[in-house]
Amino acid sequence: MPERPSHLPDYQNPPIDEVVVGVQFPPIPNFQDVHAGLYWQNVRNDYPRTETQPRLEGPIETDELPQANTAVISIPFGMTQARTWLISETDDYLIQMQNTRFIQNWRRRRDPYPHFEAILNLFEDHYTQFRELLSTEKLQEPIVQQVEVSYINWITDLPISKFLKPGTSAEIHINGRPQDPEDQSWGARYRLSTSTDIVERLHVVSQAAVRPIPEMVTGVIFQLVYRAARAEGLSTEEVLRLMSSGRDIIVNTFDELTTTDAHAVWGKLK
Repeated sequence: MPERPSHLPDYQNPPIDEVVVGVQFPPIPNFQDVHAGLYWQNVRNDYPRTETQPRLEGPIETDELPQANTAVISIPFGMTQARTWLISETDDYLIQMQNTRFIQNWRRRRDPYPHFEAILNLFEDHYTQFRELLSTEKLQEPIVQQVEVSYINWITDLPISKFLKPGTSAEIHINGRPQDPEDQSWGARYRLSTSTDIVERLHVVSQAAVRPIPEMVTGVIFQLVYRAARAEGLSTEEVLRLMSSGRDIIVNTFDELTTTDAHAVWGKLK
């Protein structure tokens, strides 16, 4: 497994709550939920639990400006095929699959964040097994049109006005007294300039949220989503390279958009 790049900012206690790496492709003809079950047999020792979830549907990035400034994925109902979750015994690792997506998740539970390299290594291994299953079952090889890397941070110790640089400018004065907003949200979308025909974008969203489990907790979700797309398809080498590049972009953007006070709270190491 490759080592984490030494040039990236690092934190002793980062607020990272979930990391998602995945690929999106046109529907694989004849892929059924039963094939997800066959795949499960290959990883069942490490992912003994299963769940059925509504499908994920989302856009492929293009040169045209997306309709909404958001990284949220729409979920239609009434689809004939579902999305299968395969869940580790400790609940912190998750594989998601449907006939248009393959995704690897890490979720914060008890163990510390393992860093991106470990998650990417799991994705590579599990996605290779997925493609081998398709070949065995004489199904079409996925034509990957889009790569996605998401970092979801859950922040309960600082409001947006204290940890996010754009949020610090929302202070107003009433009768000479400073007033911070009781609540605020912030979002931005960046078209990344590259010299290739791959369309790359970074979506950043920060908004207040409530988590009812295990007990009612209020906080802020700060999500950074990198997507890279080519409609004609991406090679496996390009997929892995873009995922690593996307992680670098997300980590550097997180560091640049957050305040020095927040860095102190999270124990910035460099």
